Amino acid sequence: MVRETASDNDLSAPELVEVLAHCASTVAAAQYRMIRTASLIHDERAEEHAYECSLVDSGERTPAELMDSVAAGKDPHRDFGPDGLERAIAEVGAVLTVTPARAKALIIAGDAARYRLVFTSHTLAEGRIDLDRFLRAVTRTDLCSPEAIADIDAHLAGAILDNPPMSTIRFTTLVDALIARWDPESVRRQTERNKSDRKVTITPDRFARGNSRLGASLPATDGATVDATLNAMAGSVHSADPRNKQQRRADALVALAKGRTDLPCLCPACTAFADIDEVPEPADRDEASQTSAADARMGARPVFHIVVNLSTLLGLDNDPGFLDGHGIVDATTLRSLLAEADRSYINRHAAQPDTQPTKYTPSRKLINLVKAGELCCTFPGCNAHVWTADIDHTVPFDHRNPTCGGQTVLGNLKPLCRFHHRAKTFTSWQDYQDDLGRGWFQSPTGHMFYGAFFTGRTLFPGLIPHRDPEHPGRATLDAARRKRIAKQADDQRRWDEANPPPF
Repeated sequence: MVRETASDNDLSAPELVEVLAHCASTVAAAQYRMIRTASLIHDERAEEHAYECSLVDSGERTPAELMDSVAAGKDPHRDFGPDGLERAIAEVGAVLTVTPARAKALIIAGDAARYRLVFTSHTLAEGRIDLDRFLRAVTRTDLCSPEAIADIDAHLAGAILDNPPMSTIRFTTLVDALIARWDPESVRRQTERNKSDRKVTITPDRFARGNSRLGASLPATDGATVDATLNAMAGSVHSADPRNKQQRRADALVALAKGRTDLPCLCPACTAFADIDEVPEPADRDEASQTSAADARMGARPVFHIVVNLSTLLGLDNDPGFLDGHGIVDATTLRSLLAEADRSYINRHAAQPDTQPTKYTPSRKLINLVKAGELCCTFPGCNAHVWTADIDHTVPFDHRNPTCGGQTVLGNLKPLCRFHHRAKTFTSWQDYQDDLGRGWFQSPTGHMFYGAFFTGRTLFPGLIPHRDPEHPGRATLDAARRKRIAKQADDQRRWDEANPPPF
């Protein structure tokens, strides 16, 4: 192996990309074997524990006697030591040098690979997904019924094998969408579990002396509310504030803990008037920023984005919706969230909102349509929130002659986070977009990557672009198709008349 890595120094960039892909596939195959092995160790330790129990307990005690022993505060298994799972956790943890929680997760994943998600685990063995994605599938399907898990496993494996790799947020949304389709009852069970498992932990930071690390487990809607509130507070200060966004979010969290609903601005103008109730607005501050500051003084208003079918809001169906940055949300929760929300309606039967294709900045309705059709940044593997992403022109907009360059229309726009937007604009990355909005990205080495398999258009088919039904080309093909159908019906009718029963 050392000799092979030494030879990598002589490889070209395209060859190094192939080596990188090969390494990822090899690691995934090894991880598949690792979790199966952990599960097999658990089997052996469980058998060992059961055998030891049989030597000590003759089995003569009745269930009532065992219950009385438990009620008296006695552990009926105290003489047998750790059970099979605990023994396996200790052993796997020692071999891999991981925590008991991680060892337990690997054992559970191995059991799922052998019995519950067999087809999906094979995609891990083939390197189509990595261990992180498989663990997500295992945990998210934990409450699915035995009757539904087979269908979910088969459809998930089929989607993985039939399509290019996808980012973790797309993969997670795909899993949740399949669960909502094949086992809706488990969605309710998961919602109840999320409520009971909510918690906040604050521990010393292991990597930075003097720091603390805060973690929380909250239902998605509550987490989105906290996240949006911190964003609103962080964005309420003046542009001259010396802190970056993450620092302002951290300060906003501390401010909330102290009972404040606004984040004090630390720009020179505000600090100079720290003891004055009314801080003058800078002369160059625009109207939107002044409104934001006023909102902050009254309490920042959290804003988050949800995409859902109108039929679901009206109670005509229970299809799930998508909460930006957090994934699938059930219909009941969505209706409560959107009761007082500002709404923007997208009608696929109306004309596309490309009212100014020669204007660089798209309209608000066009932006909503583009972002509703995605789940995150379009770039391969990126999980950046779609509603905070930039709108990128696939074919660059020609500022000198807008009628000749890439126009501001639905088929030429896609969301890209600022990082990947800059990478595409200033480097040799190339991108392409088909009529259905699907994007391909070509790297500097010439490798092609599919940007988005599972998208908002997959969740909400009504967002899929479609050709004008009145287009002459489509009318010609439709007429020919109707003619073939009519001919087939006539042929069948004549055959039936010529061959009356009994045949």
